[in-house]
Amino acid sequence: MAVATAPGSAACTLPELRTDERPDPPGVPTMVRTSFVVADLLSVNDARQQLNLDLIGTFSWRDPRLAGLNGCRFNINKVWFPHVTILNSSNLRLELRNEREQIAVGDGGQVTYRNRVAGLVSTYHNLSRFPFDRHDFEIEFAVIELGNDAVQLVADSGNTWIADRLSIEGWIVEGVSLSSAPSFLRRADGEVSIATLTISAARNPDYYLYRMMLLLVFVVAVTWAIFWVPPSRFEFQIGIGATSMLTAIAFSLAIAQSLPQLGYLTILDKWLIWAVFLVFLSIVEALATGLMVLSDRRAGALRLDKYSRVVFPVLLFCGWAAIAFTS
Repeated sequence: MAVATAPGSAACTLPELRTDERPDPPGVPTMVRTSFVVADLLSVNDARQQLNLDLIGTFSWRDPRLAGLNGCRFNINKVWFPHVTILNSSNLRLELRNEREQIAVGDGGQVTYRNRVAGLVSTYHNLSRFPFDRHDFEIEFAVIELGNDAVQLVADSGNTWIADRLSIEGWIVEGVSLSSAPSFLRRADGEVSIATLTISAARNPDYYLYRMMLLLVFVVAVTWAIFWVPPSRFEFQIGIGATSMLTAIAFSLAIAQSLPQLGYLTILDKWLIWAVFLVFLSIVEALATGLMVLSDRRAGALRLDKYSRVVFPVLLFCGWAAIAFTS
C-alpha cells in the first residue's frame, strides 16, 4: 500500500493497482482533458525561431480506481499517469518543484495534474512579410507511447487563456487557442492524439520603420544631391553615390544579423535591394550626365538632372509601396 497525506485530512491509502494499466478497459480510450495558461510571453527570437514563454498546463482524467480518495495527493509514479510530451524542440525548466510529481484526486476519482514550465520552445514561422508579418505560433503536445486508441487529449478551450500583461516587446499578441486531433507521428510510428496550443501575434513594425527605414530614406536622399550638382562635377557626384551605396549595404548587413539565413527574401530585404538599386542608378545617371557634358551636350545633361529630381523619389516610394502590397 502507498500512503500520501492530503491537506487537512487523515492519511490517504492508495489501493493496490498496476501503474501501467489505464483506468479504462481495452478498446475504450482514456480522455485526458487538457488546458493551458500562457502566464507570460517574454520574447520571439527570429534568428533561432524560438519562443521564450512561461506556461501552465493542466491535465485531468477519470480513474475509478481512485474513487473515495477525494482530496488526496499521490506521486505520479504511484498511479497511472499519461506522460505528455512537447513535440517542439524545447529547453524548458520546471517551475512548480513541490507539486511537479503529484496528482490531486477529486470526486469520483477525477484526477488532476498541473505544472508550470518556462524556457525556450522552437516554432517555425515564415518571415516573408517581415516586418509586417503576423504568426500563429504552434506548440504541440502528445502522449507518444500511447496511440490515439488508448489516450485522447481533449482540448479544454474554456480554461485556456493568456495573461493580460506580457513581458514581450515589439509584438501585439492577439490571443491564444487550443485544439486537438489525431495525427500520424513518425516518432510514435502510428497515430496519436495531438493537442496544439496556438499563440497568435503580429509584429509591431514601428522600430524598423523609424529606426531603420527612415534613416535609409535619408541615406538614399543624399544621392539625390547628385541631380543638383553641376554635371561637370561628376567626380563629386560619384563620390556621393559611392558613400550612399556603402551605407545602404551596411544597413543590409546589420539587419541580416537579426534574422535567420533564409532561402527567400523578406519585404525588408526587397526594400533594401530596391534602395541600393536606385543608388546604383543615381551613379549611372551621374556618369551619363558627365559624358554628355564632355560631348558638348550640356543642355541634355541639365534636362536629365531636372527629370531625375522628380523621378527618383517617386521610384523609391512607389517601389516600396508595390513591394509591401504584393509580397
